[in-house]
Amino acid sequence: MTTRSMGTGARVAVVAPSVVVAAALVVVAVTVGPRLPAGVATHFDGSGTPNGWGSPWVFFWITAAVAVGAIVLAVAALRFRDRRTAAMLTLVAHLLAGVLVTVWIVIALTNTAGDPTMPWWWTVVALVVAVAAALPPALVLVRAAPPVPAHDVRPLDVAPDARVAWRARIGSRLFAGIGAAVVLVGALATWLTATEDLGIAVFTGAVMVLAGLSAFVLARVEVTVDRRGMRLTSTWTRIPLMRVPLDRIESCGFEDVSPGQWGGWGYRISGRGVAYVARSGPGLVARLRGGGARMVTVPDAERGAAALGALLAARESA
Repeated sequence: MTTRSMGTGARVAVVAPSVVVAAALVVVAVTVGPRLPAGVATHFDGSGTPNGWGSPWVFFWITAAVAVGAIVLAVAALRFRDRRTAAMLTLVAHLLAGVLVTVWIVIALTNTAGDPTMPWWWTVVALVVAVAAALPPALVLVRAAPPVPAHDVRPLDVAPDARVAWRARIGSRLFAGIGAAVVLVGALATWLTATEDLGIAVFTGAVMVLAGLSAFVLARVEVTVDRRGMRLTSTWTRIPLMRVPLDRIESCGFEDVSPGQWGGWGYRISGRGVAYVARSGPGLVARLRGGGARMVTVPDAERGAAALGALLAARESA
């Protein structure tokens, strides 16, 4: 995958928003920080009335770390070959930095003014600032990304009555690690909060455990191509994740996949179709009749496409 050069204006548009957000945080901290009390309102109810108090500086250093991280990521994104994935990561980092910085500034200003309330419309302001900081870098990086390389593959040369099948196993240690971490956090959260509100504790723990188990389902999968079509199954649980009958497939091939093309890692549903994305690299693509596609990242995608092509050719000649 080749990258397109970016002009000075585009580079500034990628880096400048995070720098402006971080600079605003520093300016307010320097000018208003010395006048902040030791304890400020840090949590608010639905009406904006404070119901929690704490030191402003713990939140400040967390916010500063996120803001600096957004700058570092923006600078690094200029050198990413996979600019669609860089755009996705930059978007998330800038949204988070924009929200945290705006909230800290509002808390600092309202507590200094002696009116530590947080009306609902400040939430809208924080979201607007976050979007304004996040959209320019993401849009510039997507625009600078090269076209998605797509490849057609010559079908396997087999006898008309031959049985064709292809199978591969793929997975991600990251998915397994995330699943284990989420299950542990869910169990710990349930144990710590059970004495305060058992119902909420059980509900929260159950949601997190289910989320963690979902990651385990995706941690190891098997993709199969045969006369029934293309199927994706969880290896550890045998749960079917994707079934594409041969009659629904119009053509096939493979792509040099970027997670940013499909909206991230994992089981993705987007305007392009449905995909299992474990990593960057080759992905087996089945293009459906009527539009849309099904895609699985797998190292041996070219051979899988050749096998699927042979099955499609046999269908047409039958």
